[in-house]
Amino acid sequence: MIEYKKVTDTKYNEKTVHSYVLVNNGVPLLLPSAFLLHTAIEYPSSNTSKTYMFALKSFYEQVDSKTNLTDSNIENLTEKEMSGYLVGILKKERNVKPSTIEHHITILKEFFKYLYNSGLISKELHFSYSYLDKPTEEDFLPGITTEMHDAYFDEKTFKQSILGYVESDCPFIQERNELIPKLGYYAGFRAAEVIDPRNLNINELRELLPESETFIPKSKHMNVFGKGLKYRRVPFPPELIRSIYTYIWGNGRQIKTGNIICRKNGSPLVDTSFATNLFRQCANDYCLDKGLSELEHKIWNKRSHHKLRKCAATNWVTTCYENGDDPWIYIPQWLGHKSLWTTFKYIYFEALFHKRADVLETLSLESTKYGKKFKKKFEKSNG
Repeated sequence: MIEYKKVTDTKYNEKTVHSYVLVNNGVPLLLPSAFLLHTAIEYPSSNTSKTYMFALKSFYEQVDSKTNLTDSNIENLTEKEMSGYLVGILKKERNVKPSTIEHHITILKEFFKYLYNSGLISKELHFSYSYLDKPTEEDFLPGITTEMHDAYFDEKTFKQSILGYVESDCPFIQERNELIPKLGYYAGFRAAEVIDPRNLNINELRELLPESETFIPKSKHMNVFGKGLKYRRVPFPPELIRSIYTYIWGNGRQIKTGNIICRKNGSPLVDTSFATNLFRQCANDYCLDKGLSELEHKIWNKRSHHKLRKCAATNWVTTCYENGDDPWIYIPQWLGHKSLWTTFKYIYFEALFHKRADVLETLSLESTKYGKKFKKKFEKSNG
């Protein structure tokens, strides 16, 4: 019988984390418990820890009843056993929603990847994770293509159209205002998150990026506080790290406390639409300067600072594929998605954009259930 026990007040690098241990007939299961502790450290949200725990408990309960699953024989899991859990238990016996099954799959993928990367198992575990029936023609998602093509633009266009039209006579404001859209494009910041007093703390950034004559910008993960009093861990690429470093040790050197996106005297910005208004001004100036066509002008009128977040999501999907990572695992975490429908949209569009035939083939199988639900949402929001 699989049970769980909550472990509270565990100390880790001056942090206090709360995790769970899975127990099989009184014997702790090392592998899932280690993963749950790792998850609690990386994503210290009580809801996240509990969600991961219940998913692994469900998996171990069902698979153990048929295979006597233990830490020592987990590498012997077969495609048939995984399919039996996803299709036989979750889909048929419990009749759970596709989104719930996808959530279980995401957690299981992350679990197996953690075990291998941590050296807890000697071989990678790969499964098809297939559970859907063959799709019909009506299940494909043309609406995504139109919406995302209007929203997305590449890095070169971003630098020419938005960064190239940030203008101020004050060096501090010029550099600060250039950093604002970069936070959207490279790190998926919402407009309100840019000035949130919990984000981009000057003292934390200076400790993380100390002044040095030999500074080399490297990608770093940082906490970003967002909607619903939640925070996520977001990768900041070297380009963004370089911009932050240059700013905090240059024109922003006088900032003493709080968010680095502030007034010249260090006092906080309070207008949550500041980033939105800045984007609109830059976009309007760009359209006017370039003499764009009416159609191009309409597309730019639809774009906003929030669309930079969509660009970040799409680019992150590409980065996941380049690094051999699973975007289904990382994109929801980096963007704070509650629904996998949102994640599906970015993975689908990126596959179309880069002509990833293998990904599109896989997504076409999933689109039977994804497509119907997303199309209803898309048509409703655009109706």
